[in-house]
Amino acid sequence: MGYKYFLDSDVIIDYLLKRRPFNVPAREIFILAFNRKIEVATSSLAISNIHYISRKQVGRDESLKLIADFLELCKIISVSELEIREALKSNFFDFEDAIQHFSALSDLKIEGIITRNKTDFQKSKLPVFSPEEFLSLFK
Repeated sequence: MGYKYFLDSDVIIDYLLKRRPFNVPAREIFILAFNRKIEVATSSLAISNIHYISRKQVGRDESLKLIADFLELCKIISVSELEIREALKSNFFDFEDAIQHFSALSDLKIEGIITRNKTDFQKSKLPVFSPEEFLSLFK
């Protein structure tokens, strides 16, 4: 297995809901995970957010199926009290992004964060990549 990266919810939703044009790089990232070139992870908070957004577009049952299939490729990092407290103390503008960041930091194998919203992670202690930037590492 290759390196491990944290996926922000936007990349996952792009992939699951095939949101154009963002689904193309998101799909390539998941192909890397499927082929075991990388390992991907996200937080338990992200799963809830993904369901909330996807059920509005595809309905509850399809949303749950998409998430179940997605979990075959992605590890889940639990959000604990520690990550919440760290997020509260942080200088992140967006609280949810702070929680995501500290969840990623809690797994010492995480090499970086992949997101379409890099500006939301300006305070990150991990490298932050757009999907396109990340994929350029594999070309």
